[in-house]
Amino acid sequence: GVPVNSRVSSKIQQLLNTLKRPKRPPLKEFFVDDFEELLEVQQPDPNQPKPEGNQMNVLKGEPLGMVTNWPPSLLAALQRWGTTQPKAPCLTALDTTGKAIYTLTYG
Repeated sequence: GVPVNSRVSSKIQQLLNTLKRPKRPPLKEFFVDDFEELLEVQQPDPNQPKPEGNQMNVLKGEPLGMVTNWPPSLLAALQRWGTTQPKAPCLTALDTTGKAIYTLTYG
């Protein structure tokens, strides 16, 4: 409470006032209470397009043979195969009739 006229103490007082101010706004300014919205069951949009076609199933291929010189990881295997067979098919997408529509190649 004693007034001091020195320039240094006014700078120190300004620094103290700055440090006393809150650095962040209170949490309640950021909090939005949407609990009631979460309880509401959202009804599907009647204009939303319906899925078409048959449900897809996973096809099982031939079992892999035992090879002793396999790479240690899938990434290493793809790297090796991609460098030795750059135009070989890597992945094929089929349409609903089972016909190949897209083929992804290595390289």
